[in-house]
Amino acid sequence: MKFSQLALVIFLSVATTFVTTRMVVEQQASAPTVAQETAYARVMRTGTLRCGWLSYPNFFMRDPNTGAFSGIYYDLLEEMGHQLSLKIEWTEEVSTTNAFMGLKAGRYDVICSPFTPTPGRAREVEFTIPTAFRPYYAYARIDDQRFDSDYNKINDSAVKMVAVEGEFAQTVVKEKFPQAQLLLLPTLTDYGQDELNVAMGKADIALAEPATAEGFMSMNPGEIRQVPGASIHKVPASLLVPVGDEALKSLLNTTIETLQSAGVMQRIYEKYLGEHGHRYFLP
Repeated sequence: MKFSQLALVIFLSVATTFVTTRMVVEQQASAPTVAQETAYARVMRTGTLRCGWLSYPNFFMRDPNTGAFSGIYYDLLEEMGHQLSLKIEWTEEVSTTNAFMGLKAGRYDVICSPFTPTPGRAREVEFTIPTAFRPYYAYARIDDQRFDSDYNKINDSAVKMVAVEGEFAQTVVKEKFPQAQLLLLPTLTDYGQDELNVAMGKADIALAEPATAEGFMSMNPGEIRQVPGASIHKVPASLLVPVGDEALKSLLNTTIETLQSAGVMQRIYEKYLGEHGHRYFLP
């Protein structure tokens, strides 16, 4: 084959390859994108709401012997499922560090445990309206009366407070008691360890909500007590849904409002917290 003929063959081959590749790219670009199914659509299609849940005293508990679930949010979600004619599937236990990743990956439809809205979390998830408002109180050793009805005395460099790193109590300490010393516990510290540090004398004050503090005090009577006074701070407790899933959020919001107006929500709290349950609904 002459050189001129060989060059022509190579040119035609390259040109054909270029045209074919361009046609494929253009077809792919013009092809309709298959929309990813939303959590709401999946729930409606399957009739099942898949929940990620966080172990939390009084809010969500699992019996180590029988595996049975109980707690405020277990009862709440089961009632919401009844109202919506949906089955509640308790799909996966989560932690505060991996809950958002599982929601974005679609392993569950909703995080069915109480989370406080923060700007950082709002980048990852969306929040329903609050189911209730979590009040934080100060807890001291049983014989320590220095701070009774005068929280200003806590804001002193001689006072040591304790909080779990990354938890909302840490923010409250920094904002309202900046002069106090702060003992930070690791992020994955078990619930009740901040109260235990007060009981052991490693700290003077722990900030906690009645749901956790009452649980600690019932198992460790005579160790700590609530400092008399109003709640130091109150934060909303919400369910978490995937970003942009407005239909699912609206569905849950409507159901939460219905249960609140009927008094069901407060009755569930009082079932587990007794006389302290109403604190979650005070202004």
